Amino acid sequence: MVIYVTADDETSGVARKLEDISFKDERVAIGAKFFRCVKISASDAAEDRILKVNGKSTPRLIFMKRNHQVVRVLEGRKLSASKINKAMAKLCSAEFKNRYGSMLSGYAKLLNELDRLDDVRTKLAADAKRIADSKKKKNVSKRKKYDKAKADFDKKMKAWNASETKLLELKLKQQKRQAAA
Repeated sequence: MVIYVTADDETSGVARKLEDISFKDERVAIGAKFFRCVKISASDAAEDRILKVNGKSTPRLIFMKRNHQVVRVLEGRKLSASKINKAMAKLCSAEFKNRYGSMLSGYAKLLNELDRLDDVRTKLAADAKRIADSKKKKNVSKRKKYDKAKADFDKKMKAWNASETKLLELKLKQQKRQAAA
């Protein structure tokens, strides 16, 4: 889990840099797909027993295991995209059997494929409009060609969705049991 404790003044320079630059970094944006991400105000964090003792300044990011053990806290100058990415990798290695680097590169490849599919979708929409607007007899052969291309596109989109689902299937590591005191 990644918890984003926002500043009371979300227009501060650090908050804007975090949201406008660090969160938009491709590695951070893709990496966030693999975690539950929560945004909480500083006043609400001050009332939480775990969040109030982990970090003092805002904005800050708290990287937490599923047993609520804090793995890393980033605040102030440490809120760069590379540090966030490293913290995500550390949390991933603590919680999942999946390798973080493989997950990132796999998802980046999926996004590139989605871009290509989006180009095909745009072309198909233009073709459909052209066929609908045309009243010529050639329309039948164009319609068959369009239907074949559309079916092929639908098949590729279904395969893309299946690939994304498979990639997002994270394999959790077994939690170590704590010895009785």
